[in-house]
Parts: sequence; C-alpha cells; structure tokens
Amino acid sequence: MKKSVVSILLCCILGICCFTGCTGTGTENLSQVAPESGAKFDVDGNNTEGLAEPAVDESGEVTEEKQAAGSGTNQTQNKENTTNKINNEKLIYKCTLSVDTLDYQNSVKTFRELVKKYNGFLEQENESNDANYESYYYYDEVKKGKKHYNYSATVRIPSKDYNNFLDETGGIGEVRNKNANVTNISQQYYNLQAELEVLEAKYDRYLEMLKKAKTTNDIITIEGTITALETQINQIKTQLNNYDNDVAYSFVTISIKEVEKIEDVEQKGTVSNAFSDSWEKFAGVCHSLFIILLYLLPYILVLLAILVIVLLATRPARKRAKAARKARLEGATASQAQQTQSDDAVK
Repeated sequence: MKKSVVSILLCCILGICCFTGCTGTGTENLSQVAPESGAKFDVDGNNTEGLAEPAVDESGEVTEEKQAAGSGTNQTQNKENTTNKINNEKLIYKCTLSVDTLDYQNSVKTFRELVKKYNGFLEQENESNDANYESYYYYDEVKKGKKHYNYSATVRIPSKDYNNFLDETGGIGEVRNKNANVTNISQQYYNLQAELEVLEAKYDRYLEMLKKAKTTNDIITIEGTITALETQINQIKTQLNNYDNDVAYSFVTISIKEVEKIEDVEQKGTVSNAFSDSWEKFAGVCHSLFIILLYLLPYILVLLAILVIVLLATRPARKRAKAARKARLEGATASQAQQTQSDDAVK
C-alpha cells in the first residue's frame, strides 16, 4: 500500500517537470522570432519597444501594399525636410537703381509713397542740385538759372515685397542702371547658432559649478569664466539679430536724376537759338569783365593815389622848368630879331 502511494507521487512530480520544460521551450522560441521582425516581445507576445512590425494581413502574411505605404510615408517626410531646408535659407537681397526723370518732384514723391506702401523705412536720404548761376552760366547744355536736382536714398523693404517694390519703382522714370544681388548667409548663420547652443550649455554647467563651489578662489575663477561666456553669448545673439534683420528687410539704394528732353538740346542748333545764345555769351563776357574790374579796383585806386602824389610833389619843379623854357624861347626870339635888324641895316 505504501509503495503504491510513493509510486503515484513520483509520477506526479515527473509530469509537472515535463510540463514546465515544454513551457520554457515555447518562450525561447518566441524570443527568437521577435528580432527577425525588428520588434521585441514579452512572454505574452506584446511589443515591448514599440518598433515597427511587418505589415500583416488577416491571414498572418506580410502584404506588399502595406510595406509600400510605409516607404511612401518615409519619402514624404524626406521631401518635407528638403522643403523646410530650402525655406530656411538665409538670403540677403540688395539692389542699386539709377533713374532719370523729367518730372523730378513727382518722381521723388512717388518713391517715398512706395516706401510707405510696402512698410519700408529710410536708412539715409540726400538731395542736392548740381547747377548754380556761376558754374553753369557759360555752358550751352544748361540755360541761365537752370537747376538739375539729384536725389539719393537707401531704404529697407520687407523681403516678401522686394520684387514688387522694384517693379513699381522702375515706373517712376527711366531706369538707366540696375544691379541686384543675393547673398546666402545660411552657413554663417547656422554655425553661429550651433556655437551659441554650445556656449549656453557650457554657461549652465558653470552656473551649477558656482552653486557647488566652496573656496573663494574657485568662486572667482568660475565667475570670471561665466562673465566671458556671457560676453560671447551676447555678441553672437547680436550678430544673429543683425542677420535676421538683414534677411527680413532687403536693401534698395536709388539715385533719381533730373534731366531735360532731347528735343530741347536739338533746338539749340536753330538760328534764333544761336542768336540768343550769342547775346547770352556776350552778356557773360561783360559780366566777367565787370567781376575782374571789381577784383582789380583796390590796386587801381592805389596806383591812382600814388600818381596824384607824384604829380603834386613835382609840380613846382615842373613850373620852374616851364618858366625857364619860356625865358629861353623869348631870349632866342629877341636875339633873332636883333640879328634881322642888323642885317637889314647893312643892306
């Protein structure tokens, strides 16, 4: 009886051991299958790392359509990254314009209105005229008193409106010269950004070290390093800010010059214009002589004064010389008369 009970217990123990061994083998097989699919599963078959699993249909087979859909999503993401990279290019636009106009005042007024229309602002502005009475009086190209005005300015225009602004500005006169260029500062910009991130991380680490510093020397050394880092960080932030402003607002430099009609110049060859021009030149010569006389007037007055003084000083001597000449003439006349009388007496 006792032997039969012991035999039954041994059989139960062997059965339990066999069942446990089979269960362990199944778990090992499951863990071996997981890496092939790129995912890791636990004993219950759950994905523990959230990695991508093969696309499987209801029958348990991998479908090519789902795999293609997955690759298409990756391609779309790559295209979006490329587009973002292009849009993030840091470009600075600059343009120089030279414009001739017959209606100077209206052209300048229109230009200023365009700057306001496109929310731009003036950096510098200058207005002058290159004609005055003295310098252009004698030239055929410019009539008496005619003034030719010049206007120059540098303005900043939002880059999104840069091309539209240039198109409208070209309509205020005749464009004689246009020079536009684009500078790509993306590499410098993003290099500065990367350097800024490194310095800021270093700055934070030194702040933590400062909190833990115990000796005075350590505190002074760390504070000196923090100050140097702050200076570098501020300089880089200022440069990045300048880059952002230059990218956001384009540079436009313009020169507006007042000109005359070609017909006015051609008409100068007619007889009436030649006659009027000759009189203008004659008046110009007279004017020049008068100016020269005014310049020489002090010297002339001094010479006249010297001449008067000399004449007054030599007047008595001249009177005596005149009287002596008169006496000699009278004596010569008297002796001649006596000689004539004696000759007559002899006869």
